[in-house]
Amino acid sequence: MYLRSIVLYRLSALAASLVLLPLIAGCSSGGTTALAPAPPGTMAWNLTAGGSAQSEALQTLDYYPNAITINAGDSITWTNSAIEPHTVAIPAVGQTIPAGPPQPKVGGNVYDGTAYISSGFFNMGATYSVTFTQPGTYTVYCLIHQPEMVATVVVQPTGSALPKNQAQYATIGLADFSVDIAAAGQAPLAFPYPIDGNILAAGIQPGAAPLPATQASVVRYLHGKTLDSTTTISVGTTVTWNDISQLPHTVTFPILGQAVPPGSPQRPPAGGNTYDGSTIVNSGVLLPGKSFSLTFTKAGTYAYFCLFHADEGMTGTIVVK
Repeated sequence: MYLRSIVLYRLSALAASLVLLPLIAGCSSGGTTALAPAPPGTMAWNLTAGGSAQSEALQTLDYYPNAITINAGDSITWTNSAIEPHTVAIPAVGQTIPAGPPQPKVGGNVYDGTAYISSGFFNMGATYSVTFTQPGTYTVYCLIHQPEMVATVVVQPTGSALPKNQAQYATIGLADFSVDIAAAGQAPLAFPYPIDGNILAAGIQPGAAPLPATQASVVRYLHGKTLDSTTTISVGTTVTWNDISQLPHTVTFPILGQAVPPGSPQRPPAGGNTYDGSTIVNSGVLLPGKSFSLTFTKAGTYAYFCLFHADEGMTGTIVVK
């Protein structure tokens, strides 16, 4: 297990350098910690939203970096580097983020502190740019991943000296991501149930178990302290999945040999609490702290999926003997 942890960490560090490489490319190098003279004209800054490793099984839920100081007239472009969708949502000064699920893009790409703007969902490789026109301190939220994913943008008057340049922010973001992805790699070690038993984790996040809280999740079904997601049971066994991450999940079994039909991941529960491979069974949305139980009545090998995260590797197999 210790060796596996080292391997996860090394792979995570490599992923960090690859994920954040676009931030560093084209940036000036060096710089001091003292205030730099104000650059001529306006600046276009580049940051990252989220990150991942291990074929998307490990997800980090933060902005990299999550604090930046710019000048009025500057723009920030956030790039989503992971399959997990994110948002960049900025309320008006004095307002809170809207309740409910994320909405489509709102308010365009210019922010002056008086009106709410949001990217809406943006997926892997997508970008969202905002030009900040008024000095102030503004909070940025991912509406999908609260309370973990929050950033601060300090906007100074035009022409002010800047505390850091783009290359320094890229270095900070890389260091923060490396910490979070390493924590995600360690998260399976906190699996709190009997290994290879009939209680599984539908995702796990540091802080939900005996590890420090971080902005990191494992998007995988777990039956032990590794990323393996195949569980072997006997006919008549009831398996329970507990969501101990901070993300919503589903436990969805298609008809044996078929794929899950397309449609909303928020579709209602279906199929009851027994399964023999002849009909679709769906838990419905499992929110953090919720569980779903299913009794297997026929021998076979059954694949199942999270409707939210199947494309991020959140699939599992139940072998019933």
